[in-house]
Amino acid sequence: MTHVGLPATLELFAARGLVYFFDYLTLRKSLSHAISENLRSMSNTTSPKVIITGAGPAGAVLAFLLSRAGISTTLIERHKDFSREFRGELLMPSGLEPLHQIGLWEDFEKVGQVEIERFRIFINRKPFVTPLVNPAKVAKRSPRWVSQPQLLEMLVKKAADFPNFTLLRGTRVKNLLQESDHVIGVTTDTHGKLRSDLVVGCDGRTSIVRAKSGIQAQADTLPMDIVWLKLRCQPRNVTHSVHFYIGRGRLVIVAPTYDGCVQVGFIIPKGSFKTLRELGTKALVELITRYLDAEVAETLLSADFGDARPFLLSTVADRADEWSGPGMLLLGDAAHTMSPVGGQGLNIAIRDAIVAANHLIPALEKPVDTDGLLAVCQGNERERMNEVVPIQTMQARGPKIMLNESIWMRAAFSVAQKIGSGREIDASFDPNFQQMLMGVTSVRWQTEI
Repeated sequence: MTHVGLPATLELFAARGLVYFFDYLTLRKSLSHAISENLRSMSNTTSPKVIITGAGPAGAVLAFLLSRAGISTTLIERHKDFSREFRGELLMPSGLEPLHQIGLWEDFEKVGQVEIERFRIFINRKPFVTPLVNPAKVAKRSPRWVSQPQLLEMLVKKAADFPNFTLLRGTRVKNLLQESDHVIGVTTDTHGKLRSDLVVGCDGRTSIVRAKSGIQAQADTLPMDIVWLKLRCQPRNVTHSVHFYIGRGRLVIVAPTYDGCVQVGFIIPKGSFKTLRELGTKALVELITRYLDAEVAETLLSADFGDARPFLLSTVADRADEWSGPGMLLLGDAAHTMSPVGGQGLNIAIRDAIVAANHLIPALEKPVDTDGLLAVCQGNERERMNEVVPIQTMQARGPKIMLNESIWMRAAFSVAQKIGSGREIDASFDPNFQQMLMGVTSVRWQTEI
């Protein structure tokens, strides 16, 4: 019988131990890899409850509210960032108050903005009336001319605080996924097919969601377009006011921006932009100043036109025949493109999102019933139509009056200017102006913050 010495025995055990140890490491690595792949697969196949297309004000506010309520939400934005030209950026008290209600007021105040204290209206270059904003009547939330890129970045950043929020930048929605006439998701150019319980189209006037759903819209014929341009100057009398110049078949808007510039909107007959563009920027500004008061005109003419880029907003006003279908909902301009008259676009979009969240959150917090969810979306439409229709009706009247060049209208304008003579009035004195400021219906955030 051969006896193995103690040192040899220890070496044997040590060798076997090393083998077992390396086998253990290999097994653990394999298990870890398998578990990681499984979790990644589960993550990739987990569908959000809601997909929102378009990270404009309606989409971004709704995404924030749904995510904060614990509802899995994916927000799809076709641009990689928001650093692009926007048009009118006026937020009225009707759009500001909801931001306070949902707990974003402190964050909003950090966004680039100018507080507007008055609206100065001119007729034929002469002062007509100056509606003043009474802080006591707007809960100290006077109108603001805001930086929309900063506003949208703030909203998506706040939404990103919640783990159930996903933002897909630089992603285009190409089509809707449908089964048995129910929308069950979207097809994108970069992330393929994405499924959800509800698709909310907040993708603007050229909405892919609306187009692919087959929903039709009724359009109002508008006789005008708007040329927007931003100039690096700021007249002293425009510091905290928005100027409106009416007369001789034109309307010009001049507003201060947070970065010391002015945003100028020049209303032109529809289809005439090509001729104006051929003039060049300097000649275009010279043309615009013919309709302005002397002080503002002089300041604009002294501006540096080097980086000014006039761009056209082809005005559209329409309203979808219906805002929802099985598995889908339209909000903002996708449901009702607003005329630029009265600066209502941003405000209506935010109010759309608040009301939609009031309706959707209770329905999405429980197992989704498709028919029940459609009824909820239809209830949202009925509520919002009570405001959208009157606002669009008021907006349609404005251009017919302001752009009228008949001899009778010229005479009426002349008499009105002499009566007004630049006097200051309370902005809430006129019922129509009051509705533009404060909204037509009451919009209240109903869910606990």
